[in-house]
Amino acid sequence: HGVVSGPRRRPSSVHAAILLLLAVTAAAGRSSARSSVRMTGWESMWSRGVAPGQAFDASRTEPAFEQLLARAASATPSLPPAGSRALVPGCGRGYAVVSLEKAGFAAEGLEISPTAAAAATAYIRAQGAKAEVRVGDFFGLQRERQFGLVFDSTFLCALPPSQREAWAAQMAGVLAPGGELVTNIFPIRAEGEPDPADGHVGSGPPFALSPRLVERLLVGVGFVRLAIEPVPDALRARFGREVLARWRAPTA
Repeated sequence: HGVVSGPRRRPSSVHAAILLLLAVTAAAGRSSARSSVRMTGWESMWSRGVAPGQAFDASRTEPAFEQLLARAASATPSLPPAGSRALVPGCGRGYAVVSLEKAGFAAEGLEISPTAAAAATAYIRAQGAKAEVRVGDFFGLQRERQFGLVFDSTFLCALPPSQREAWAAQMAGVLAPGGELVTNIFPIRAEGEPDPADGHVGSGPPFALSPRLVERLLVGVGFVRLAIEPVPDALRARFGREVLARWRAPTA
């Protein structure tokens, strides 16, 4: 899911989105199934109506990721080859799914919210793309190491911190040996504030992340860091700091 739109957008829309999600998630908390809780919260938001550019919808693919796709062959190291299966979990309206397909990947999206999946499918078709968006729980995917590339943009930050280790293990399970995970790390706290890697979780969603936290999670299950770069102001999709990082999946 995109979580906040536009670097110049006022934070008030973000706060409203977060409060709404917290309210519906709390109501859903009576369910014993974690996937049901997640689905209920996001589906409640989408079913109320989320316009492009509103609340957590960024209205576009992250420019830094677009730039990476544009120089896929010349990037160091290069991205997985065209034709590789690519997944965007929590794809929202499907902006990145379209970008991946246009870059030559066999792209697909995954959404826990049926309303979001329908909105993504409508957007994808309107762009002339053929990618499919499945309704399902990321943690329910079979660990068949089937994807050459996964793009996580504001998906990890939407998960409860207690599920972070499971997120890393699932990424290792669905990525092909030597495949690549690209993470757009957001939100990142200001310099001098406590690093969530040290246990300072804070409130959310979105829950604060840091490059050190994400690296610790992924290296712990066998990923290798390929690159980690702060996103320049001109390429930020949202207000606040972003970091684009690339990770090589375990080879065995």
